[in-house]
Amino acid sequence: MNEKVLEKIFLSKNIFLLKISKSKDCKILPGQFASIKTPLKDKILRRPFTVVKDSQKKLTFLIKVVGDSTEYISNLKKGDLVDIIYPLGKGFEEKTDFKRTLFIAGGIGIAAIIPFLRGKDYSFIFGDKEGEYENVLKYFSLKALYCHEKKNKFKGFATDFINRFDFDIMIGCGPKNMLKTLKDYAQKNGKKYFAIYEEVMACGVGLCNGCSVKTQNGDYIKICKEGPILNGNLIDYE
Repeated sequence: MNEKVLEKIFLSKNIFLLKISKSKDCKILPGQFASIKTPLKDKILRRPFTVVKDSQKKLTFLIKVVGDSTEYISNLKKGDLVDIIYPLGKGFEEKTDFKRTLFIAGGIGIAAIIPFLRGKDYSFIFGDKEGEYENVLKYFSLKALYCHEKKNKFKGFATDFINRFDFDIMIGCGPKNMLKTLKDYAQKNGKKYFAIYEEVMACGVGLCNGCSVKTQNGDYIKICKEGPILNGNLIDYE
């Protein structure tokens, strides 16, 4: 289906918000995403993007320019049509005490964490290697232990600061090495852990195996249908 671009806001050189119309009557849960197709001839696969904010008539995405497809999307103008499918994926519906949950994001993984961060009573660690997401925190009025490798009070990786918090559950999204470190911590300390797993997708609706990830017992999970929020303690990150 086609939706219209309503607004585009650059928050840094390569990171922008895309707001498009929402004509479908549906509720989008944290973790669910949309897939966008561009007309680029050498990019036949759709690109998945987390729905950062869902309102009655508008969908908001946080996107980083990392290649031809995202560069094309970054050049869309108000009124342009977007070939999009939504909602996709299995949303997060588990009853969870967010006051006892630690959220961890690395880089653009923050897009998948933002839908969970409602109100002010949450714990959040955000790793921003190059210091390019500061305006994202400001735009969404997020409070976080903000760490990166440049000038900042907290220097290091997001996973370096886990022990500063008291929690029972972790929900994380970011690079695979970060997700693996969270799994190691969770298993060592008996914590429940959900990984929001990002992967290249083909169909996005479960008809192929393009987004399958391996579990510890050798089985495979299709992220587009059973994820992207998975039991992080069961995934084989190697």
